Amino acid sequence: MPHVNNTYTAWAQPGQFNSLEGATSTEYNKLVNNISLMYARPFITVANTVSQSLSTATNVFLSGGAPTTISNSPASGAGSIAFNTSTGVLTVPVSGLYRVTMSMSVALNATAAYYYMIATFAGGTASNNHVFYTPRTPTNTAQITGATASFIIPMNATSGGTYPNSVSFTIGTSATVSVQGSALPIGANTTFAQLEYLGASTGAI
Repeated sequence: MPHVNNTYTAWAQPGQFNSLEGATSTEYNKLVNNISLMYARPFITVANTVSQSLSTATNVFLSGGAPTTISNSPASGAGSIAFNTSTGVLTVPVSGLYRVTMSMSVALNATAAYYYMIATFAGGTASNNHVFYTPRTPTNTAQITGATASFIIPMNATSGGTYPNSVSFTIGTSATVSVQGSALPIGANTTFAQLEYLGASTGAI
């Protein structure tokens, strides 16, 4: 009888079989669950819809930017990436490898300054709580400028594991700048972050 996967679990390592060996239903179901998880990858986009003036070390996605989210609809069977509107923190529901993309748009600025966006990970061991940055970008007196970065990182579904389970986004800047926000769809003047589960393990395949 075929296996119908009604629940999605974390990536599981199936057994290894030699030629002509039959797979047990348990091992076969692990493979089915893994494939299902590949097709149910949790993702989220958080985008600011309102422009705001921010100084260095300020969280980008708090109420001042009126952030909105786009995520699995209906929710992924593996769970949904949570966005805490009070803290601006994203928390993942399932362990694995994630892709993070962040982009910041800054209005023209009469005073010379520079800025960059920072992704700070937490919840794992000290050696795995990485901090990523976009390139340091100068403001411009005549036009809006932007900074973007994308990277991958292993994450855990719970705090206290080897890898981090959450990420927050702040700004680094030499002076207060106007960080742009705009109504959807995402465009040139939108400040946003995306987190996507890649459907891969953290190394134990």
